[in-house]
Amino acid sequence: MVSREFQETAARRPQSATNFALSVVAMAVGLGLVWLIAPWHQPDMGRAFQYLPLIPCLGVILVIAGAELMLPRLRAARPGGLTQRTLRPLDLRRVCVRLWGFAATLGLIAFVYWLLPEYHGDFYGPYWLFLRTLAPFAVLVPLYFLWADPRTGESRDEYYVFGSLLLGRTTASEWPLIGRHLLGWTVKAFFLPLMTVYLDSELRSLYGAWGAAEPATMPAYQLFYHLSYAIDLLYCVVGYTATTRLFDSHIRSVEPTVAGWLVALICYQPFYSVIGRFYLQYDQGTFWDNWLQAWPTLRAFWAAAIIVLALTYALCTVSFGLRFSNLTHRGIITSGPYRFTKHPAYLAKNLSWWLISVPFAGGMGWNTMLRDCCLLALLNGIYYLRARTEERHLSRDPAYVAYALWMNEHGLLRRLIPLLPFLRYRAPTGAGTGAEESAPVPQRPSN
Repeated sequence: MVSREFQETAARRPQSATNFALSVVAMAVGLGLVWLIAPWHQPDMGRAFQYLPLIPCLGVILVIAGAELMLPRLRAARPGGLTQRTLRPLDLRRVCVRLWGFAATLGLIAFVYWLLPEYHGDFYGPYWLFLRTLAPFAVLVPLYFLWADPRTGESRDEYYVFGSLLLGRTTASEWPLIGRHLLGWTVKAFFLPLMTVYLDSELRSLYGAWGAAEPATMPAYQLFYHLSYAIDLLYCVVGYTATTRLFDSHIRSVEPTVAGWLVALICYQPFYSVIGRFYLQYDQGTFWDNWLQAWPTLRAFWAAAIIVLALTYALCTVSFGLRFSNLTHRGIITSGPYRFTKHPAYLAKNLSWWLISVPFAGGMGWNTMLRDCCLLALLNGIYYLRARTEERHLSRDPAYVAYALWMNEHGLLRRLIPLLPFLRYRAPTGAGTGAEESAPVPQRPSN
């Protein structure tokens, strides 16, 4: 049951945790820096000594963070961030414990990278370059903890309790906070390497599409397709890099269920390389451009539809500003494409796969066509499960309950709810309690 308070709140759309217009301005700055580094990041120039895509990433972070710090009205106020005024005297002992917890966290992640063979190949070369390029900024970490100590609302935050755990000074009540801390860093340690690698590759593809004399498909399609995913990945790297209370972009809660983790992780490497190849291989080489070769006008409209979906998907990631992340809650987004539906990214991505791979074309025979359509539908089903597990997780926040109930009445798909009742949001029992704020408890395309 949803309380009358939530029903009344749902009469209006909750404020978004980010300002979409600001994120778009930052995107323009980031793209300008992408073109600025182009001469040193071309596909045929080999690898640079620094991770050059970090430059547009930092540009996006500085624009959004600077504007939000100077104009707090650009973001929704949430508890748990840092205040501009001091709340308590500086405690050097507390700072040292936090630094110890932070260093121990990085050491644990480094050990996992060293232990797992997955991270020993050349594939993750751009990520190690990213870390080396970012390393000089490590001198700011002690200064940040010194500045943040008297300004954080929680004197015993996740770094403090983790450091205290390693010093043998924690309590049983702090274990949920430690669990959230470790799960949050697990998310970051898994996804940040992938996104930095994909961004490096996608920028090279974008530069190649811009400079190609005879592209395989329509030049505009190639350019905008790679541009869309470059924007998406740029904000993915920004989101995983800028996870800090300084920008109010810290992790508020982490997906609490095994099912939620499974349906998310199987959509990414290295797991999807197995799932996609041996279980969900839905395309047989008959893609849209080959299928429509004889109908150039229809081919152009088809290409435009794919680009619209790809750009929509990119703008969904842009909507998160500094707060993009899988499997975590870092603020409820209700602006941009999320003004129209709860899961615009998944909707755009899955529709684009049908238009790109055209498994219904039938070029390989009816048996193959039917099988490929069923396999792609199974992949769509995985994303449906991702949407459902994310909704259950985010429903701990009253803002999401209000947003989802508002979307039932005002969303783009509201007229389909009578025909497809599963589209209606139903708040889980106990949803909207705000537990993730008051107690310490816990978008790269898959192909």
